[in-house]
Amino acid sequence: MTRTTRTHILLGPFAALLLAFVAVGCGPSEQELKIQDLTAENDQLKGDISERDRQINDALVRENDARDTIDELNQEMAKLRADSNKLKDVEGWKTTPTFDMISISDAMLFDSGKKDISATGRAKLAQIAADIRSRYSDRDIYVFGHTDAQPIRYSKFKDNWELGAQRSLTVTRALNNLGIAYDRLIVASCGEYRPIAGGTASKNQPRNRRVEIFAVRRDTGAMERTARGYLED
Repeated sequence: MTRTTRTHILLGPFAALLLAFVAVGCGPSEQELKIQDLTAENDQLKGDISERDRQINDALVRENDARDTIDELNQEMAKLRADSNKLKDVEGWKTTPTFDMISISDAMLFDSGKKDISATGRAKLAQIAADIRSRYSDRDIYVFGHTDAQPIRYSKFKDNWELGAQRSLTVTRALNNLGIAYDRLIVASCGEYRPIAGGTASKNQPRNRRVEIFAVRRDTGAMERTARGYLED
């Protein structure tokens, strides 16, 4: 074996190692690239979770403020009903310094035993939506569903809470279809617990089955606190 041949044999393994080191130096390995991709994906997921948590927290704040306003409206309406002279009537709307309200009987809105709005009900809601657009374009609209005190027996609804919520939701969707934006509409159910006709006599129950729509000024009560909170953030 010649000296040149031995040199080639000896240099062979070193040349392979050298090429390997050169290849590594040219860029990250496949494993390193995979780690980088997983790290980037993890960072993206953390950001998405943080944004989702922020949105959930904002939604909870708005929901709590809406509940506070609903309680305030119920309390104020109870006081005003006790002194009906303070309720001014303008084309079906009861007006107060902080909100206006209109009440519609379920007989006008729904056919007997039906959940869909009747033709008469659609005409009435079209008139109400026109009032909201012209008079109350700067207010939030609360839709309250009320029922009588009769137990639910022959329908799919679990109880009067659920029935009141369905009535409120049906009217809310109808108002949205008539041009009232969803971000101004708040759905609420009072079930049987805010009657306007006391007692359990059957003649009183129809008066309690109704939907009430409130046009609430945004600078009052819980809505004012909400606005201040957003401004301070």
